[in-house]
Amino acid sequence: MKQKKPRLIYSEAFKRSVVSDIECGIMTANQAAKYYGIHGGTTIYRWISTYGMNAEKGKKVIIMCPQEETELMHLRKELALLKKQLEEAELRAIAWESMVEAVEEDLGIPVKKKPWSQALLDAKKKLYTGISDSVSEDSAKCSESAGKPDTNVSRPIRRK
Repeated sequence: MKQKKPRLIYSEAFKRSVVSDIECGIMTANQAAKYYGIHGGTTIYRWISTYGMNAEKGKKVIIMCPQEETELMHLRKELALLKKQLEEAELRAIAWESMVEAVEEDLGIPVKKKPWSQALLDAKKKLYTGISDSVSEDSAKCSESAGKPDTNVSRPIRRK
């Protein structure tokens, strides 16, 4: 006749202690099972769901080392910052688009379809028609070389 193994019954304090060790990151569930000699594949996981910190919330327990937690928080902050910057860039693009459309309506010049230097020439001609019939050579040279780098200037001027 086979001799039956005695059924092991663990106290609630022991179960809570094991779950606490797992949640604090001292050991994993598998390591705890080997260390304490707990048999059954799902025993410890049942204890975690019953006695764990997130048992009432119904969430999974994720155990991370301090470096992982720091990295996760850093990445979340960076993601929030990038989302904010993207939103600002989209608003800036909408503003620029509306300004270009306003210039096209006011001056009657299709700015989007022409190179910038040609659009400047057309705008100057239209603005200065009342003052003189032609655009001065200095302003024409200036607008023609708008796309070319100036050798006299050490740094180009950037618009924000």
